[in-house]
Amino acid sequence: MIESIFMYLAFFIVAGISSMIGIGGGVLYVPILLAFGFPFYQAAAISIFIIMALSVSASSVYYRVQLIDWKLALIIEPLTAIMSLMGGYYSSFVQIKELKILFILVLIVSGYFMIKPIKEIQDKFNNKRKWGYWQRKFGEEEYSVNLLLGLPITALAGLMAGLLGIGGGIIKVPLMVLLLGIPMKIAVGTSCFMVGITALFGFWGHFFAGHFEPKMALILALVVFAGAQVGSRISIKVDRILLKKIYAIFLFLISAWMMVNVVK
Repeated sequence: MIESIFMYLAFFIVAGISSMIGIGGGVLYVPILLAFGFPFYQAAAISIFIIMALSVSASSVYYRVQLIDWKLALIIEPLTAIMSLMGGYYSSFVQIKELKILFILVLIVSGYFMIKPIKEIQDKFNNKRKWGYWQRKFGEEEYSVNLLLGLPITALAGLMAGLLGIGGGIIKVPLMVLLLGIPMKIAVGTSCFMVGITALFGFWGHFFAGHFEPKMALILALVVFAGAQVGSRISIKVDRILLKKIYAIFLFLISAWMMVNVVK
């Protein structure tokens, strides 16, 4: 019972923080489930299911404050969702050790982009005069989206999401802010919506592959839903740059912990 309480508390906190910076939290859900003895495939399936709960919860808040760019999501997300479905279904064909190594690489790369100065990368990839850039005006914000770069990378994010049981937000938010030039608050809100779609398709891939354990998933989904409600409300008032740096530290620590386990 005490062990379960600690696990629920961990999921509540992670959901709150994840919703603040627009990611699904799967990069932390999966390691938590592994730490509590769940097999990798089952952990991935549960993680991707509860990411859907986080997405619904956080998106309802961001929708009310008009921070979801629906047109952008509808352009980027379809290919991402299809790749997530494929990744979830074919994850069984990849060895668990290889999936863990891939997970570690995603953690390290994501942590790096979380702490990288935004302006330094944006200047390299954003040019409003080039072909393939989509000029967007959303509310009071104007930005230029590099679709030629964004579509293939988000498709890759979808594949990783399905394979590893993550929502892909850990890749999408840095991509949207750093490479596509989307303002942070819109990237966070839009990503929270998109990770739910990515997770939905990835979930069906895992479901048809026989990885899903419904009882624990439903309990954790309720915990995550509550955590996301709290986190997304706080998010509107806090410094997301600082949150990203703190989250990056967690990602590096978890990647080190998983490295130790892989070596063993």
